[in-house]
Amino acid sequence: MEYINNEIKNILNSIAEGIAIIDRDFNLLFVNSTMAGFCGGLKEEDIAGKKCYELFHQCPAPCHETCFPDIKCPLSEVFNTGRALSVLHKHLMPDGSEKIFEISAFPLKDNTGNITQVIQVLRDVTECKKTEALLRTSSDEIHDLYNNAPAGYHSLDKDGIFVRINDTELSLLGYSREEIIGKKKFPDLLTVGSLQLFRENFPQFKESGWVKDLEFEMICKDGSVISVLLSATAIKDDAGNYVMSRSTIYDITEIKRTEDALKQSEAFIKNILESVDEGFIIIDPEYRIILANRAYCEQAKCKTENITGRHCYEVSHHNKKPCFLTGEECAPRHTFKNGTPYIALHTHFDSEGIPVYLETKSYPIKDASGKVAAVIETLNNLTEKRRLEEQLRHAQKMEAIGTLAGGIAHDFNNMLNVIIGYGGLMEMRMKKDDPFLPQIREILAASERAAQLTKGLLAFSRKQLLQMKPVNINDVIVGFKKILERIIGEDIELKFKTSDKDVIINADTGQIEQILMNLAANSRDAMLYGGVLTIEIGTKEIDQKFMKKHGFAVSGNYAFISVSDTGSGIDEITREKIFEPYFTTKMMGRGTGLGLSIVYGIVKQHGGYIDCNSEKDKGTSFTIYLPIAVSKLEDTEKNGALFMEGGKETILIAEDDAGVRNYIKELLKDFGYEIIEAVDGDEAVNKFMENKNRIQLLLFDVIMPRKNGKDAYDDIKTIRNDIKTIFMSGYSADFIKDRVSFKDIEYIQKPIKPSVLLRKIREVLDK
Repeated sequence: MEYINNEIKNILNSIAEGIAIIDRDFNLLFVNSTMAGFCGGLKEEDIAGKKCYELFHQCPAPCHETCFPDIKCPLSEVFNTGRALSVLHKHLMPDGSEKIFEISAFPLKDNTGNITQVIQVLRDVTECKKTEALLRTSSDEIHDLYNNAPAGYHSLDKDGIFVRINDTELSLLGYSREEIIGKKKFPDLLTVGSLQLFRENFPQFKESGWVKDLEFEMICKDGSVISVLLSATAIKDDAGNYVMSRSTIYDITEIKRTEDALKQSEAFIKNILESVDEGFIIIDPEYRIILANRAYCEQAKCKTENITGRHCYEVSHHNKKPCFLTGEECAPRHTFKNGTPYIALHTHFDSEGIPVYLETKSYPIKDASGKVAAVIETLNNLTEKRRLEEQLRHAQKMEAIGTLAGGIAHDFNNMLNVIIGYGGLMEMRMKKDDPFLPQIREILAASERAAQLTKGLLAFSRKQLLQMKPVNINDVIVGFKKILERIIGEDIELKFKTSDKDVIINADTGQIEQILMNLAANSRDAMLYGGVLTIEIGTKEIDQKFMKKHGFAVSGNYAFISVSDTGSGIDEITREKIFEPYFTTKMMGRGTGLGLSIVYGIVKQHGGYIDCNSEKDKGTSFTIYLPIAVSKLEDTEKNGALFMEGGKETILIAEDDAGVRNYIKELLKDFGYEIIEAVDGDEAVNKFMENKNRIQLLLFDVIMPRKNGKDAYDDIKTIRNDIKTIFMSGYSADFIKDRVSFKDIEYIQKPIKPSVLLRKIREVLDK
C-alpha cells in the first residue's frame, strides 16, 4: 500500500470507524487503528498477509462458503456486482465477546475500471442495537398493556369518531378494529337514555377538559347492552381548541346486575317486613333503632324518619332513660346480656300517649367473633286481643250473674208470689178506710220493687223474657216523671226535651222505666249539692261513620234517650268499667254495682246501644239508642184498664210450691172458679183423666218434680187436643226456653199480681 502516504494514514487512523482495504483474494492490505483495535490491538505487521476471514471470523476459508453460509459477504457482493453495500454482521471478538457491526463496502477500481480492492468500513452498533431491542421490547409491552388492559381505552377526534381503540373494548363491544376506526362515532353506540346523558355532559367536558365516572349504557354489535363507567380527558391545541379525547371505560354490567339483584333482594325482604302485621325493629347496643317496619311505625303512630336513629325507649315509652331502669322487663336487654332469644310482655305508648299492650320477642344478631352486635325485636300488638279478653271476662261475669239470677229467680219469685198474692187478696178484702190498708200497700210496693230487681237482674244478664210491644217513648218517659222526681229529690231540677213527633219503638215499658230509674239514681248521687238532670228524646240516622266510631253493628233509624246531669263526672279509667257487674264507686252500703250493668243488659236485650260521655267535674251524659219500630202503636186503653172478673169454669192447677198453689187456689175460688189442684205433672195428668169433661183450663207451673208442666200438657193433649192452657214459672225465660216453646202458648212470669192472673185467665177462657 505504498500509495497510502503517511498523511493519509494519519487521517484514516483518526477516524472512529474501522477501515480495511481488502483485495480479491481476501488479503488485508490495510487496516486503521480503530480496525486494529477491533482485532484485539494488533499491529500493522501482524496483519500484513492475513486473510480477512482468518482475522475477523477465525474461518479457514471465506466465511460465506464455510462458517456463515446464510450471511452475505459484503466483499464478494461488491466484487460480483460492482456496487457499494451495507450489511449488519455479528463478529466474535478476540476476547470472546460478540459485537454487531454495520459494514459498508465500497469498490476500488484501477485505471482500466476493474475492481481491484474493496474499502470496508465497520461501525460498532452493538449498544445501539441493544437500545433498539430494549425499545422494541418496551414498545411491545406497552402495546400489549394497552390492548390487554382490564379496561377499555379509546381515542376520539373532535367529531366523536374513533381514531384508536384497544382490544379489550373491541372485545366488549364485539366489533373488529376495521369496523370501528374512522367509521363509528361514540354516540352511535349509546342507548337513548345514555345519549341524552352524553349530550348533557359533553359541553361541560369540552370546557373543563375532564370527566370522571359517568355511567353509560352501550349497545354491542349483537344488540346486547352493557353498562360502563367512563372517565375521559380532552386534548386541546395551543389555541385552546378541543381536538380529541382519550377515554377509559370499565365494564360494570355484572356489578349492576349484582346491585339490581341486591336491590330486588332488599326490596323483597323489605316487602316481607312491611307485609307483616307484627312490629319489627333492629336495635344497636345503645338501644338506637336502626330499622323499623310499617307495623311498628303504625303502633308508635310515627313516621319512619322520626324513628330511625332514636332510642327505642324514647319512641315507645317517651322516657329519657332505658325502660328497664324504670322497672319494665326489657327483652332486648336480656338478649344483649345473654346472647339468647327472650320473650316479655310490655306496655308501650304511642305518640299520643295511649297505651299499647305488646308481646315482645328479641333475637340476637352476632358478629364473626360471636358478640351480639344488634338485636331484632318483634312486637305483637295484644291491645285488641286484650280488649277482646276483657270483653270475654265481662261476658263471663254477666253469664255468671245471669246464672246466679236464673238460679235464685224461681225460689225468690215463688216467695214474692206468695207475698204479692196474699197481700193483694188482703188489699181487695179491705175497706177503703181500713187503718191497715196503707201498710198493706207499702208491703205490696216493696214486693213490686223486689220483683223489679229480679227482673232487672235477669234483663241485665239477657235472660228475662220481655213483654215487647210498640210504645211511644215520649209517653213512657213523661208518664214516669213523678217517680223520677221522687228519686232525684227537690234540690235537682228535672228538664224534659221530648220529640215534636211520636217516637215509636218496640219495648218492654217496665224495663225502659227501670233504665230511667237506675240512671236517675246515679245522677242524683253525682249531684250531692243539687244540679240539673235533663232527659232528651229524639231520632238519629246511624250511618257507617257513626257505626265505626261508636261500635254499632247495624245501621238504620234509631230513637235515642239522652240522660244528662251536671254532676261530678266520671274519669276515663272508671268509665271503662262502669258497665261491669258489681263495680261501684259509691260508699259501702250505698251501691250494689248492678245499676248500670242492669241498664246495659236491658239495652242489649232491646237490640240497642248505650254510649257514655263524661269528664271529671264536667257532668255525665248517657245516650241510649233503640231501633225505631216498623209496627204501629197499639190502642192500649182497653189493655191498660184494671178490671178483675171471675167465672164458673173449672181450672186444673199444677204447682209444686204449696204457698203459691194455695194463694192461687184461694184467689180463684174467691172469684167463683172451681179448682182442682195437683202437686206435680204426674198427678196433674191423673187428675185430668178423672175430670176430663169438667176441666176447661190448665194452669201449670213449667218446672216441677217427677214430670214438668210441658210434658204433662203434651200427655193431656193426647186426651183432649182443644184444652186451653196457661204456663207460669219463676225461672228465667232463658232457663225454660228449651223446655217450652213460647210460640202459640200463653205464659205468665212469676211473681203474678192477682189482677194480672185474673185478667189473663179470663182472656184465655173467652177466646
